[in-house]
Amino acid sequence: MDFRYSAEQDDFRASLRGLLRDQAPPARMREVATLGEDAGHDRRLWQRLCSELELPALHAPPEYGGAGATLVETAIVFCELGRALTPVPFAATTFAIEAILRTGDEEQCKRWLGGLLSGEQIGALAASGFGDADSSAAAVRADRRGDRSALTGECTAILHGHVADLFVVPAVSGNTVIPHVVAADAPGVNVVRLPSFDITRPVAKLQLTEAPADALIAGSTEKFERVLDVARVLLAAEMLGGAEACLQLAVEYARSRRQFGRAIGSFQAVKHACAEMMIEIDATRAAVMYAAMSAADAAELAIAGPLVKAQAADTFTLCAGSAIQVHGGIAFTWEHDLHLYFRRAKTTEALFGSSAQHRALLAHRAGL
Repeated sequence: MDFRYSAEQDDFRASLRGLLRDQAPPARMREVATLGEDAGHDRRLWQRLCSELELPALHAPPEYGGAGATLVETAIVFCELGRALTPVPFAATTFAIEAILRTGDEEQCKRWLGGLLSGEQIGALAASGFGDADSSAAAVRADRRGDRSALTGECTAILHGHVADLFVVPAVSGNTVIPHVVAADAPGVNVVRLPSFDITRPVAKLQLTEAPADALIAGSTEKFERVLDVARVLLAAEMLGGAEACLQLAVEYARSRRQFGRAIGSFQAVKHACAEMMIEIDATRAAVMYAAMSAADAAELAIAGPLVKAQAADTFTLCAGSAIQVHGGIAFTWEHDLHLYFRRAKTTEALFGSSAQHRALLAHRAGL
């Protein structure tokens, strides 16, 4: 396997990074994080990312209006958005798209993917209860009501749930877990925005009381697990971008900050901290690329998904903490950006389960 990006992929990364540098600088990111009801969602930038770069449609099949790219290109997007802490609902919508693609039939994909791929609608994946090896612990129950289902239950920590137009909700139906699509404005649906440790990515709670929903009829517990594995790989790519940004900030500060007549980067302790960050980032980059490239193989993805999520979470947390140490007291202030990266590292680490839970899941799948 060639762990190098193609020239086209490098050009795509450079184009996206340039756009985010111009349209989503730290000052804009902080402004969006304090917008009130719309906090954490840059609508103007989101529309540009959807209309000009067609990012939600990137790895969707052309027959549904997608660009037909691979998961590698989508991972590149996650990496760059994570590097800039861009406050847009790309992760939430991508996970919803992936769930519909994997578990919906052709008619359902055509019905719901159009608005999500174009950016006209925002999706969210309500995957509460799927943090360990037992995915039967879904928090929502489904009861048949004619040709539709009625969902009852509660899901928490849904990324950008307060701006979502539709939710993909895994619900227990009989002895299996079936994903369902439920509209945000359907009767019996209540969305409550929750306080978020990461101010650049809001979360919400979804309360369902006999809410009408459509079952994704090609879905099953196994297929939904594969959706979560894809989400784990993409979150790992996002955390890789955040870790790289932390290292860059640390190195720049170590070169410019002077103590005792010389740059602090010349001190051995600072050198070691930066070197350790770089080593972990290089290992995580290889793991992310392998996971993204092998995602088409279900068996490989089942192992790579939890593995790369745990590794990337540990790397991002290490880099955010070490960068704060390199900066000293200034990094703890509201004015500095590093605390925002630390917030993102800790919240993303907990998504779909902690690193320890992901390693337990990996051991379970490997038969250890």
